[in-house]
Amino acid sequence: MHQYSRDAYWAEVILNQPLVVLALVLGCSTGGVVSLALARKFDWRRVPAVLAGCGLALALAVTIARPGVLGVTTLHPLRLCVLNDFSLAGSLARLNFLMLMPFAFFGTLATRRPGLVLLASAAVSGGVELVQAITDVGVCEAQDFANNTIGALFAVLLGRLCTWAFSDDKRKAAAL
Repeated sequence: MHQYSRDAYWAEVILNQPLVVLALVLGCSTGGVVSLALARKFDWRRVPAVLAGCGLALALAVTIARPGVLGVTTLHPLRLCVLNDFSLAGSLARLNFLMLMPFAFFGTLATRRPGLVLLASAAVSGGVELVQAITDVGVCEAQDFANNTIGALFAVLLGRLCTWAFSDDKRKAAAL
């Protein structure tokens, strides 16, 4: 099986779980409404804000809303974390690299605050790994944190580039 076929297979396996789909639908609905309210309050771009909320819902649904989330496994969760490095060698590693990209990309377009979006992405990734460490859902891995955060960094940079390229800002014209 080709590596990208395996990637698609794993994505299908994850998204075929009814609890994940339910969490995704509820998360997009809730995240969309909350994001829209925040966009109105902070004068962010509304459509990218809603899409960022849905991107966050997707990331949380596929990592936290799997069977077994309620069973606590340890009082010392960080002892169960696997200390491994950034890698894109496996299908799940590549999916982790992509996982926070929609949130980071659209969050950057919405807020125009790439540093804050990257920090939020890293915090979400760290929070997911902590939840995985204290529950019997998934595995707490340093590699997942690194892959999520580095993927978010690429998305933030792309979002910043798009914000710059499509702005009508006079500073942009002066920079040319």
